[in-house]
Amino acid sequence: MRNTKIQWCDDTCNPVMGCEGCELWASQNQICRKIAELLAATLHIQTSGVSATVKATADLFADLPRKDLIANTVREIARQRGLPEKQAEEIIAEVKGTLLKCYAGNVTSIRQGWHSGYPATFEQPTCFPGRMAKAAAASDLHETERAEKPWLNGLPRLIFVSDMGDALSSTIPFEYLREEIISVAVSPNGLRHDWLWLTKRPRRMAEFSRWLSRRGVAWPNNLMAMTSVTSQRTLGRVEQLQRVNCRMRGLSVEPLWTPVTLPLEGIDWVIVGGESGKGAEPFHLEWASDIREQCQRAGVAFFLKQPGRRPSCNGVALELDNLHGGDWIEWPEDLRVREMPQAFRGEFAVAA
Repeated sequence: MRNTKIQWCDDTCNPVMGCEGCELWASQNQICRKIAELLAATLHIQTSGVSATVKATADLFADLPRKDLIANTVREIARQRGLPEKQAEEIIAEVKGTLLKCYAGNVTSIRQGWHSGYPATFEQPTCFPGRMAKAAAASDLHETERAEKPWLNGLPRLIFVSDMGDALSSTIPFEYLREEIISVAVSPNGLRHDWLWLTKRPRRMAEFSRWLSRRGVAWPNNLMAMTSVTSQRTLGRVEQLQRVNCRMRGLSVEPLWTPVTLPLEGIDWVIVGGESGKGAEPFHLEWASDIREQCQRAGVAFFLKQPGRRPSCNGVALELDNLHGGDWIEWPEDLRVREMPQAFRGEFAVAA
């Protein structure tokens, strides 16, 4: 099967758009450090000689979206220091490319404020009630053959919750999440589908599951709790996910930047992928092979979504026609694996 576009799931819905920041969307302090480092190198001075100026200038633009904060800060300091416009723009591009890697954040930065269904800024989580219910009304796919996604054949419709934001952002009330997500998942329409709820804040997801339990509300059996892992530094999220009182748990190990050893107790599914943007970090296929072996030993379903824009194998870069690595005909044959967890239909479903 020739897969020219990544369509690993059936649908998405976004009850909350926006995000408070993570390793893919840098904080203001991280941005200031990077700007100071690049300015110092350009001006041939010590970083300490410009750090205070960068912080004070960035504070003037703290209410702006991250991309605007970066551009305004660099341009203002360039004006003060007499830095040529070309050099200033190069610094802006470098900071954005290395620190603002989130796909959802970059799409929102383009559409925010004018495109229907997008928040005023990505950094400000915004609720869009009714999206779960609208997604739940979609047709049942149990008996539908998905020619382009054979790994889904025989399964219910899989709907990815919050692929363009994080519904567990700290400003989102638990009452809203119960009504918008939990209640819909167990509604007559919602029970026909399986839902995949991804967050980079599994600690708050675990807290939410306890909040539900105290109110006598069970976590829906058709709602998979998921978190993201991008490196060894973010493995602590898995432990927090394991504390969510639910039937199904999954890991989105993408974009993967380092080799990882995953704690897989209580985990049903591991999705792995490399980075696909223009500033993508390298992705070593050996990392994916190692995770596949970890999953096999633990009896966990393994799913390679894409090797991304800069894959390599045994130290040799792979030249792919598909810039995202989305055509698995170009992958090594032993990594063309897209298993679905037992929790979805009682056995692994392997696309071959």
